[in-house]
Amino acid sequence: MVLFDEAIKNSYFELMHKGDSMKNNIDLHMHSIYSDGSYTPEEFVISARQKGLSAISLTDHDTTDGLREAREQCKLQNIQFVNGVEINSYYSLNGRRVNIHVLGYAFEEQQIQPYMKKLKQLRYEHNEAIRKELLAIGIALSYEDLGLSSDKNIITRLNFAKALVKKGYAGNVQEALIKYLHKGGTAYVEYHNDPFDVVAQTIHEAGGIVSLAHPAEYELDDTDMESLILCLKKEGLEAVECIHPSQSVLYSDKIRAIAENNDLKLTGGSDFHGRGEDENGLGIGGQGMAIPETFLSALLKKTSL
Repeated sequence: MVLFDEAIKNSYFELMHKGDSMKNNIDLHMHSIYSDGSYTPEEFVISARQKGLSAISLTDHDTTDGLREAREQCKLQNIQFVNGVEINSYYSLNGRRVNIHVLGYAFEEQQIQPYMKKLKQLRYEHNEAIRKELLAIGIALSYEDLGLSSDKNIITRLNFAKALVKKGYAGNVQEALIKYLHKGGTAYVEYHNDPFDVVAQTIHEAGGIVSLAHPAEYELDDTDMESLILCLKKEGLEAVECIHPSQSVLYSDKIRAIAENNDLKLTGGSDFHGRGEDENGLGIGGQGMAIPETFLSALLKKTSL
């Protein structure tokens, strides 16, 4: 077991080329207008080409609706494309519910559609519950306010937060999330998602690969984070997102050490949402770290895809 408090010398990520060149780098975590992003798949593919990225994955929340468009654009731009999705889930660690996000990669799109349909219904019910809570405190938000359209049918808390800011109920997105939408907020509603083992099994049955998204965001101490990763591996976890805007170089090194000592692969991404929303932009994680192409080649090689 590799403990988080061990000193990590000669940082692998410190030695990586950072920021100024994206050649032979990738981005495996981004969101389009099909969930809570502001770019169309075509727009972010063109942006990825301009940055010199060699491969990308679209990982919209609980939907694969944008994959076909993204895949077609990647062919035109000569960029490798990997099917992706980000799914809300949870795991019970030592009696405590830990809400997590699961990244699924390289699955067969048609095989996962029944589950996507289920998630879409869960999202609708959750959004209706949030709208009801907001209405109870005098805030009425229509689906038009939330950006729902014929092309965009997945609404997340981020969409609610943006609408609350636009209507003057909060000064910025973070304030809206804390005041209204996160746990303890006046309109907080628990999302009734599936446990990790169900999500992992679903992705595997569709021929996909399972990665844990942005571990730094779960606010676990060092021991619990390592325990979580090892427990998830027993239930089907194959990779961990070690490069993400929420994670420092040191944190990324810690995650890398845990992964490599437990036969888990690495993924990374910018979690790009679009215009005016991301400090780093496509292809960049925390502290300017780029995501190396070797992450993807190792990930796909592991599963012989």
